[in-house]
Amino acid sequence: FFKEARFRKVKNPAELVTGVIKLIGTDRFPAPGFARYAQAATLMGQQLFNPPTVEGWHTGLEWINGGTLNERVNFAVNQVGDATKPGVKDIVDRLGASGGAVSPAELVDRCLDLVGPLDVSDDARDGLLEYANSVGGLKFGTEAEREASESSIIRIIQLIVATREYQFA
Repeated sequence: FFKEARFRKVKNPAELVTGVIKLIGTDRFPAPGFARYAQAATLMGQQLFNPPTVEGWHTGLEWINGGTLNERVNFAVNQVGDATKPGVKDIVDRLGASGGAVSPAELVDRCLDLVGPLDVSDDARDGLLEYANSVGGLKFGTEAEREASESSIIRIIQLIVATREYQFA
């Protein structure tokens, strides 16, 4: 029953925002401006501490419509696009730890693992591989190679958080 329930529940905005905050590593220390995350959840349709009824919030596909889906994807993509965030730096460092080359397929697999771990559909995986193949393998031998690789890693992570599978719990 548990395995069959996979990808049946859409993450509510609070779950999505919290997951992204944990991914980018800004959940570790209180900082000014943290309230902007509550505003992001409101734009996605969930005003925190103000459920629509005494029953609470919805738990299904109600969280995704034309406007909120755009907000959800844009929020996640914008947050993971900042290379200065501790979680993003950690992913880049982990991929470059060996100092050697990382093939396009390995880049996709490792990023899916570090973001989730997350299983995506064959179509989504093919799209990720298409991008990874277009940039080629990653190299970390020189500072210039590391910077180019960082840019490619961030773009792959952005593509991953924009997938349908990332929206589901």
